[in-house]
Amino acid sequence: MADVAKLAGVSVMTVSRIISGSGKVKESTRKKVLRAMEQVNYIPKGYTRQIIQHEISTLVLIVPDITNPFFTFIARGMEDVAKKHDYRVFLANTDENLNKEKQYIQMSIEFHADGVLIAPVGDDSKSNLELLEKEEIPFVLLDRDVEGIHVDLVKSDIVGSSKALVEHLISLGHRRIAIVTGPSNNAASRERLEGYRQAMALHNCPYSEAWIQHSSMTRDSDPKFIDELLKLDEPPTALFVANMFQYAHAINRLTELGLRVPEDMSIVGFGNSDYLAAVDSAFTCAVQPTYSFGSLGTQMLIERIEGLREGPRRIVLEANRVIRRSTAPLRS
Repeated sequence: MADVAKLAGVSVMTVSRIISGSGKVKESTRKKVLRAMEQVNYIPKGYTRQIIQHEISTLVLIVPDITNPFFTFIARGMEDVAKKHDYRVFLANTDENLNKEKQYIQMSIEFHADGVLIAPVGDDSKSNLELLEKEEIPFVLLDRDVEGIHVDLVKSDIVGSSKALVEHLISLGHRRIAIVTGPSNNAASRERLEGYRQAMALHNCPYSEAWIQHSSMTRDSDPKFIDELLKLDEPPTALFVANMFQYAHAINRLTELGLRVPEDMSIVGFGNSDYLAAVDSAFTCAVQPTYSFGSLGTQMLIERIEGLREGPRRIVLEANRVIRRSTAPLRS
């Protein structure tokens, strides 16, 4: 115990309290002591090496929708890096629900996870993330910023990609361009809208608040945004959607109404990260390097856990724009 205390930089009494589970000890101190126990090969009565390793080698990935390939590839990138460093990964799916997010964060705390990689639900996730900060559990944000939370972040240049996609539509002659983005309390949704606005303003395109629609970015997105846009006196000739689910719902609803893509409506958006899954897709889209989101985010998280870096770091990756068959020149 004295060797453990010396290596961890704590008192023998603190080591004793951690082993016995009595008294309140900071989570970061507990982790430090458990690592020291492993390093000096100290296994107290009632412990096994597996228990010690289980305590110190767990990461949690919290995502809004695991059915979305965007997050599936993040999970794969995370697992590959975590395994190399002898960490195990637990997956939690929030369904864009703040209460579920809070439950999984509390689970991470109770399970004494080493760190958390999380794509937060939105701005209101701040109070949930503060629970991790209070327990001194390192975490890295994915895809979405949360104001007031200053930690490591991995995302793509959503504003720049959105602007480029809308400019592609403008280059084809479209001027009446609508946007369907996610909930406004989500930073990634607001960044899509900002890129759209920048492109429209730069090219002096007409602008109407009626062309801005908000919808869920999950599988159960409601395609009523198509009906809302088509009933306008001047309906759009082109559409920028937030992701592949909104694209699929838009295609299905337009088909039901007897309209064709791209002949009657050109569509762009953020698309599938898997080129194999997209091999028969017509979607003109920005493809984000989601595997790198997971791998880089996990590397940053492990560095944070092991005390190798100080100060938050932001990594902004470029998306790849792919021109396919969902866009065409404006018909006269």
